[in-house]
Amino acid sequence: MSNTNTQFSIAVHILTGLAKYEKLNSNELAVSVNANPIFIKRILAKLSSFGLVSTSSGRNGGSTLARKAENISLYDVYMAVEAPNTFMVHGYPKNFSCEISTNIQGAMHDVLEEVQSDLKTKLSSISIDDMGKKVAKKK
Repeated sequence: MSNTNTQFSIAVHILTGLAKYEKLNSNELAVSVNANPIFIKRILAKLSSFGLVSTSSGRNGGSTLARKAENISLYDVYMAVEAPNTFMVHGYPKNFSCEISTNIQGAMHDVLEEVQSDLKTKLSSISIDDMGKKVAKKK
């Protein structure tokens, strides 16, 4: 099947929930995401390390946004969860008798850099607040 990393979309889900409900614990977030609370805690730890959420433990503990939802871009989230590149360039040995084999990896790295730059630009233009509005429109 797919070897896709879902941490980015789950982190956006978490932050959008925190923007709407202000404070949630990992169990509440796990119910919303329909995922294991331990997995949610791992993502919260990454978001906390990057300064996107504040967490407190104990009976009344939970997580809150560390800054306003409009000041958290999807690129911030992407960086916080160390999301993988949009694609990988293969590392098979080059066949030096073939021009394509000799040059394809470098050409693909150039394309990857362009795609990642475009992705950064697009994700930087969308905030968690924007995501909350998109979710509300889907009702």
